[in-house]
Amino acid sequence: MSEREPWAETIHATTNLLSYFDFVLVREDYGKSKPDPAPYLEALRRHRLEAAECLVVEDSDRGLQAALAAGIRCAVIPQGLTRGLDFRGALRRLGNIRELPGLVDELSRSVPENPSS
Repeated sequence: MSEREPWAETIHATTNLLSYFDFVLVREDYGKSKPDPAPYLEALRRHRLEAAECLVVEDSDRGLQAALAAGIRCAVIPQGLTRGLDFRGALRRLGNIRELPGLVDELSRSVPENPSS
């Protein structure tokens, strides 16, 4: 989510979507907006994450460019006006959000297990 909007709050409240996220950053949480990587760099910093540990899911080219500039892999799910965009550099172009669990599962199988766990 990139800014606090009443419709976004309603969607998250009615879909239980937030239960799938460890955190959400909104526009008020960082200085510059996409395509600047600031939102993603702030998320990495706040949560002490490495870019290689993360996956961004975007629906806009500006968001994709921000994720790539931050060094984070990005899958895109085009919506409405963005369906015709190229999304060059995206890890994967998904047809809909139902394809996301398969991608996450695929990526989790390719990550070496932490020997200290």
